[in-house]
Amino acid sequence: MMFSKIHLQNFRNYENEMIQFFPGTNILIGDNGQGKTNIIEGIYYLLTGKSYRVHREQELLRWNQSEFHLYGEFLINQHKVSLESHYKDKKKMVKINQVSCQRLSDFVGTINVIFFSPDDLVMIKGGPAERRRFLDLHIAQMRPGHVAILNAYNKAIHQKNALLKSFSERNYKYSQIQIWNNQIVELGRKIILNRFDLTKRLQDAAEPIYANLSSNKEKLQIVYNSLGKRSVEEAINEFPELMNDKLEQEIERQMILIGPHRDDLQILLNNRPGRLYASQGQQRSLVLSLKLAELELIRQEKGEYPLLLLDDVLSELDRFRRDYLTRFIESSSIQTLITMTNADKHLELGTLYIVEQGHIRRDR
Repeated sequence: MMFSKIHLQNFRNYENEMIQFFPGTNILIGDNGQGKTNIIEGIYYLLTGKSYRVHREQELLRWNQSEFHLYGEFLINQHKVSLESHYKDKKKMVKINQVSCQRLSDFVGTINVIFFSPDDLVMIKGGPAERRRFLDLHIAQMRPGHVAILNAYNKAIHQKNALLKSFSERNYKYSQIQIWNNQIVELGRKIILNRFDLTKRLQDAAEPIYANLSSNKEKLQIVYNSLGKRSVEEAINEFPELMNDKLEQEIERQMILIGPHRDDLQILLNNRPGRLYASQGQQRSLVLSLKLAELELIRQEKGEYPLLLLDDVLSELDRFRRDYLTRFIESSSIQTLITMTNADKHLELGTLYIVEQGHIRRDR
């Protein structure tokens, strides 16, 4: 797979800009506030249908504009594939080879991408929602049907929450809640199975990477804790019973107390939570290991590496981790887009671009 170009119209600070990319490393250099990250965000949005920075498309519009358009071209097995994303009047339309997609799940995973920025430390430092999001985004790229399952599950959760908060008569609540519980269990089991499967594969791929980063002095463990169970069999089999056990408490507290929307991914360093006990440098190594493991899993699944987007990552890594990452990229021939404020001597062979005030030009 090769990403050949992107066209941005009225996206962030870009009025009408076309950028051609090349195999290997592509380096975007510019001062802060010039639009480097906006390019990376545009590419990520084009490939996944989501921004990693904001939740509302309105915030992606160029000032005083009502619509934006993104267009990208890719080469897959010598065949050109085009992707488009058009946002207008609070509606989003996506196309593959100029053919509209009815659902986002028909679009996600066409081109795989891994994004890495200093903000990804939130996977270690943040709450369970950040780690669930990490799992779900990766699963969706390899199994796009996961998006539809998540959407249906979240809809059922929303409807059950509304029922719990309603002033309906208690017996009516009991009967209706059971209907939603059946849907939540059916969909939730699929989510749990997908997450358990990915967690096991991540563990197998990330453990040796972290061992190399720590000179075999420390051990990384990744454990998906679902419904308070560490075994997928226990979680799946006991889910209906656990839902029934929580029913009275849920009605009393008017909130859903159990389900995969409350699960967590435990990232352990030497059997202790990395969130509490890992140093800043160790946390960076944990995230780096997870990101490189993601690259390997997609290669195993799709037969080739995904596009890699690095937003101001190298400046946040110490020399050892930076060298490890750049060696990995170069040895694997991964097409990579990197943003930075100054050129890095370790990336002299890359294609260099200068970004200034919403315009970009190739420098070498």
